[in-house]
Amino acid sequence: MKLVKYLMPLLVAAGFTSVTVFAQQQETAFERQLNERDDQPLREFVQSKENIDVKKKANNLDISGDIRFEWRSIREKGVVLFAEEDCSGSSCSSGSSSSSTSSSSSSDSSAYYNSKTHFFLLGKDGDLIPVGKDYRNLRGGNHVDARGLPISTNDFDVEFNFKLKYSFGRAWAAAHLQFDNPAGIRGRNDCFGVYPVFNADGSEVESLRPRNMKRCGKGSGEANAINLKRAYMGYNVWADGKHRFDIEIGRRKLDDVFDSEIQFSSRFDGVLLKFASAIDDVTDWYWEGAMFVIDERVNHFGWVTEIGVLNLFDTGLDIRYSFIDWQKVGRNRCHKRNPYGTEFRNSQITLTYTITPELFCKTVPVEFYSGFLVNHAAKANRFTNNKKKNLGAYAGVYVGEVKKEGDWSFDIEYIYVQAQAVSDFDVGSIGRGNILDDNMVDIVGFSDFSSGSSSGMIGYYPRRGNANFKGWRFEFLYAITDNFSIDTIFEFSKEEDKRIGGRHRYNDFEIEAIYAF
Repeated sequence: MKLVKYLMPLLVAAGFTSVTVFAQQQETAFERQLNERDDQPLREFVQSKENIDVKKKANNLDISGDIRFEWRSIREKGVVLFAEEDCSGSSCSSGSSSSSTSSSSSSDSSAYYNSKTHFFLLGKDGDLIPVGKDYRNLRGGNHVDARGLPISTNDFDVEFNFKLKYSFGRAWAAAHLQFDNPAGIRGRNDCFGVYPVFNADGSEVESLRPRNMKRCGKGSGEANAINLKRAYMGYNVWADGKHRFDIEIGRRKLDDVFDSEIQFSSRFDGVLLKFASAIDDVTDWYWEGAMFVIDERVNHFGWVTEIGVLNLFDTGLDIRYSFIDWQKVGRNRCHKRNPYGTEFRNSQITLTYTITPELFCKTVPVEFYSGFLVNHAAKANRFTNNKKKNLGAYAGVYVGEVKKEGDWSFDIEYIYVQAQAVSDFDVGSIGRGNILDDNMVDIVGFSDFSSGSSSGMIGYYPRRGNANFKGWRFEFLYAITDNFSIDTIFEFSKEEDKRIGGRHRYNDFEIEAIYAF
């Protein structure tokens, strides 16, 4: 336990030295300072726990973690806007937006774009520059991201997860700190800066001159990405051997509690109620319900519930039903009433069937799983070409189990998610890559072009986000030792409906080394 005494101060120091963003908080720095100051009774209570020797806590304290290094090879193709270089007077005046870069791209685009639509950029000399649409690579080569920085097909990450759980009596608490950083050296990554010119005695800066730093050594590495991934506490209200009722409050991921392959990727800050019981010779069953914060600035809260029956009649069949409500009634923080981006009230039913056949002279668990989802709040609108696209589904098989050296597992699944099935901020599984960070209901401003009839919604509608895809995912995990494993993933997707946002292709190959302790 001496490790804990030395490790905890290092983690606390790392937390204080990491970059902290306060833009989302409503209080001033002084208000926050006052709020963090504990009154004497609470301070004395907390300090009384600090004085307990670690050896006495050892039986109640669980410490675990893992270190990861991953490489991903990512390919993505989609529709982009580009300023046409060649523009004759006749084409500019007629408003043509045809692409001169690829005849094949133009033919592909004509199937789902109105060739009469047009929009322009105002050039430096006051000339109108036509803007076209093209289907092309979004990564690799000379391509850049939205900030103008080169974006390659390779992605390297270094990750450390540190987890604590303390249980005593009928109460418990858990925490999970995640350090997930891009790999690379620490370089001078700005391309431009300023250089000081001082006065004669060096007491003042006379001038700041432009500095060109394009030729400096650059690097992609960072060391400050820290995430409080989980921090919650719980209390057992009632347990009699057959029934159990718990309350938990704090932070975690929605998919820590609720089951789905295509949703529940968001953070869950709120209160969770859990009840579990059994019906003799029939099934074990449970119910979970939660309220959570979505946006405190506008009093936007969500709620979710799930009920499930497990191992029905000892057949290995599990059935679960869940419902989650994200809908915002009223204004959001951008003063938009009843925003499209929160019109999600999702029902999902999940089926899981588990068997344990003998494979390779060894009993191996095999799990068949599937799910079907419908968004009851979806409405046909201009972002979906006035069609309702509110369904999602998945099916897969998971073979094996990894616990010790030599164990392996293999997972294969098919995923289908329509454009309005799951919110952009909660989509799970493969996704679309979305290197441009599009949202389904974004509007790009062009004063001379309108995708809709409302004057308040003038502009170009990309109609792209994290949903509207279908694809396959394959994963193989192998344990080299009891602690060290290699995880290999290959996944790919394409658009579910190319009339919404155009063609889109995405694939990702990943190898990750994991040491868990």
